[in-house]
Amino acid sequence: MPDVEAELDRLYALPLEEFTQARNDLARRLAKAGSKDTADEVKKLAKPSIPVWTANQLARREPGEVRALLRSAEELRKAQQRALAGKGADELRERLAEQRRAVRALARLGRDILAAEGRSVSDAIVERIAKTLDAAALDEGTRFQLRGGRLAEEPEAAGFDALAGMASAAPARTTPRKAPAAGRRERVAEARKAVQSARREAREESRRAAAAERDAARAESAAQAARHEAEQARERAEAAERSVAEAEAALRDAES
Repeated sequence: MPDVEAELDRLYALPLEEFTQARNDLARRLAKAGSKDTADEVKKLAKPSIPVWTANQLARREPGEVRALLRSAEELRKAQQRALAGKGADELRERLAEQRRAVRALARLGRDILAAEGRSVSDAIVERIAKTLDAAALDEGTRFQLRGGRLAEEPEAAGFDALAGMASAAPARTTPRKAPAAGRRERVAEARKAVQSARREAREESRRAAAAERDAARAESAAQAARHEAEQARERAEAAERSVAEAEAALRDAES
């Protein structure tokens, strides 16, 4: 019987175009080995989207960077909990900015992977890669899939409702019931403002980074064109020099 875990690791590591055939082949082998239920589950596996496939490749090719992202996400979750407890709003903003930087760095590496595969990479795809990495790292269920390079779908972005749910993790207090509830609402409101502010700053940073990348790409393209023109000019000059030399040699021969 096939080693299902090893086979799934291999499946999600394959080039995207080979996924469906390999999945169906694995399902057939499992069914033939008598594991019909497992085969049926394998058949249900959807072909990853380009952002999901890229995230899985990053987990395999850049494991250190992915681990750094997961650590950043964990620190962000802790900062959110402290913000809900009424302290650490500045730290929350810092952690959000740090998380965003880690996501953008990995998304740029993802762009490189897609480019190396010969795929056209749009800003929209890079943004989806970033959102996939961010949401997967922050979600308890999918962070392990991301770390293992077996993410199956683009997770929903973690909203503030999830953050508000962390309030139950705060230490219990011995004050009257209504006061803690009011205090939690105030802390949630303050934390929400901090999150919104940090996310606005992160979006602005992302826009500036994307613009800088586009400017760099255009500059590199212009530089390549200039180098090509310079090379052609050198070739024309060398050809002209050869023609002059040949003409002078012919003149000398005629005069002698």
